[in-house]
Amino acid sequence: MRRLKIAFCGGGTGGHYYPAVALLQEITRRTDFDLLYFTVKGKIDDRSVERDFPGVSRIPLELTGLLRPLYRPGNIPILFSHMMAKKQVIRSLRDFRPDFLFSTGGYVSFPVIKAAHELEIPVFIHEQNSIAGITNKKMARYAEYFFISFEETAGEVKLPAARVVLSGNPVRESTKSREEVLEGFGFSCEFPFVVVLGGSLGSSVINDACEKLYVLLEESNTRMNFLHSTGDEEKAKDLLRFSFVRSFAYIENLSDAIAVSDLVISRAGATTIAELQYHGRKGIIIPWPGAAENHQLYNAISLERLGLGYVILESDLTPEKIFYATQEMLNRNIGYMPPRRPVDIILDYILREESI
Repeated sequence: MRRLKIAFCGGGTGGHYYPAVALLQEITRRTDFDLLYFTVKGKIDDRSVERDFPGVSRIPLELTGLLRPLYRPGNIPILFSHMMAKKQVIRSLRDFRPDFLFSTGGYVSFPVIKAAHELEIPVFIHEQNSIAGITNKKMARYAEYFFISFEETAGEVKLPAARVVLSGNPVRESTKSREEVLEGFGFSCEFPFVVVLGGSLGSSVINDACEKLYVLLEESNTRMNFLHSTGDEEKAKDLLRFSFVRSFAYIENLSDAIAVSDLVISRAGATTIAELQYHGRKGIIIPWPGAAENHQLYNAISLERLGLGYVILESDLTPEKIFYATQEMLNRNIGYMPPRRPVDIILDYILREESI
């Protein structure tokens, strides 16, 4: 295969950036390519892409997302900034001349997809959540193929069925064994291993509820090991008073830990849900009620349908409920078989000769 020229966008949050990383890592294993990546200035994609893919041409765009509700007057200058960004994107795309653009969504993708379409560059879009984001819904008509992570998302976009592909959400590959992961955190393999996280920024609600859970476990002498990503330095230090907890404000690569866990306690972000599905791991899921279009609730319900999830609404969250759910999920036998790798399904489509 000839050396490809690939443009990517999608970021602002880990939920948009990490699927892009998984795809690009797989493309790296398959072929040589030059990469142009449009980032949101100052966000996770902007900070990480040059480290993750040395040699990338990074184009940071100064953008913000639309305010809710969408009819707010404050959105007028935001839309104007997107129009100005499109001019910058057009210049960059003309100079780079990519074979295609792949977008994993987020507001950065609006001016980038519009520009690519005007320049007749093939566009591919991936939606991570069960409820499609506003930008992806608006931009879907420009996509050669629109990849979805949940079957129910198909009804969210107005495209012919042949252009909507159920791929799942790409996840980064795990590289370590269970023994390596647990020993790395000072745990033995004798007891159940539970990972606690509240999204890339942490969750004070989950932190506080799990702190009270740890007290219950200590009092009942229940033996489990917890790896807890708090998003908060002080809370991480405080939780170290429990001998069975290893807590950190941020853990660089939780994918390895999730892959070998017995249970995960988490929000319902698309990346976490995808990793649980991909590795066939069980989760106690507490959807964030502030998510756009309440998509985290629908993500959580999708996991529950597979038998992998136990959903607790934030309004119902208590340490006692987590304790009960923990016991039930650790004892639950599941017959779930992980699907074909999402990266393989997507790349089968976008690397076809007729696609590019």
